[in-house]
Amino acid sequence: MKFLTTFILAIFMMVTIAPKTFAQDTSVKVPQVRGEGAYLIDVKTGQTLFTKNPDKLLAPASTTKIMTGLLAIERGNLNDTITASSTMLNNKVVYGTQIYLRPGEKMLLKDYLYAMLLNSANDAAVAIAEHIGTDLPDFVGMMNQRAAEIGATKTHFLNPSGLTENGHVTTAHDLALIARVAYQNPLFAQYVRTKSHTISRSSTNVPTLMVNENKLLWRDSDVDGIKTGYTAAAENCLVASVTKDGRQFIGVILKSPGREIYTDMQDMFEYGFTQFKNTIYKPSGSVLSTITVKNESVNLIIDQPIYITQKINEQAPGLNLRIIPTNTDVLNSVEEGQVVAKAEILDGEAVLNSFPLKASRTVSPPQVQNKSLYSSFIPLIAGLILIGIFITLFNRKRYATRYKNREAMLTRRRESN
Repeated sequence: MKFLTTFILAIFMMVTIAPKTFAQDTSVKVPQVRGEGAYLIDVKTGQTLFTKNPDKLLAPASTTKIMTGLLAIERGNLNDTITASSTMLNNKVVYGTQIYLRPGEKMLLKDYLYAMLLNSANDAAVAIAEHIGTDLPDFVGMMNQRAAEIGATKTHFLNPSGLTENGHVTTAHDLALIARVAYQNPLFAQYVRTKSHTISRSSTNVPTLMVNENKLLWRDSDVDGIKTGYTAAAENCLVASVTKDGRQFIGVILKSPGREIYTDMQDMFEYGFTQFKNTIYKPSGSVLSTITVKNESVNLIIDQPIYITQKINEQAPGLNLRIIPTNTDVLNSVEEGQVVAKAEILDGEAVLNSFPLKASRTVSPPQVQNKSLYSSFIPLIAGLILIGIFITLFNRKRYATRYKNREAMLTRRRESN
């Protein structure tokens, strides 16, 4: 019987599915977001607190650079030296906000990231893409692959900067998922919370002071990232993070007509903090499933709590959990604390969180009889001794018969004489 079938609990546990959004109380002031798409997500639980047209395809503008920055940090070395290519002179690829890179200029990747994530430099985004990928199309392929891995299935990137191209689109929901994953990378979070930074450049008379374009970062001490965007087609776009009292939200607003995008984002944050709370759904050490090893039951436990976001003064929603074994082979033994499965928290098919499941106790492998080298040869030695005895007895019989025959022959000879 395979390991997969040894789970006593069903693959889907606690099957009350967490709703994509919470029911909105008409007595509560719900944010009046003027952008065409909006999303508010709790970073710890991954649950959704507020949406407006969450799946509408919209241009992301420079919020695209969240993905470009994430890939650069995941795949690159911050101390890599990047030489700007002749693409910097292609005004169909590089235009708009720039730090005016010239072909041949050398700069460290970490400084390119400051230029791109703070100053939103499009030329820095292109230089990064050409360094991480073999060329721009290759890097764009990486962007779309990473988006799919994250679960941003409606997103389609065509360039690393966010400049307008027909078909370069995302949704408020997808962008919230991408931003949550990106922000959970400590290096990325460090960049996007930086207000200003002076970069080192080999050229002279060029911009070196990079200033973060996120106005909320300067206005609100609780805001700690992440990226703005604007093009004529996309209008104003903003992805922002706020952390207060141990809770973190990421908000997304796309295609907002003006500067009210900042007050709308703050209204979304206020709504999240005043209308929702996080509670422990399953404490550390909870048993989520059970396996059988050598006909013995072993509990699978979590070593960290599972949190759930719930509307204040309302019952907590259920969670949809899926248990996945690390392999499907038969287990003949297990060590206490060994990771043998994982629990995924789902919202539909989207994975909100994943937790390792560990064995609660040790089940030792079957005992193997320990035979010495000498004892393993005992049967062979005994066999050889028996063969030796048989040969000896056989030879004695032959010699006795021959001796007897010889004596008889000698006796006949004497008698004949």
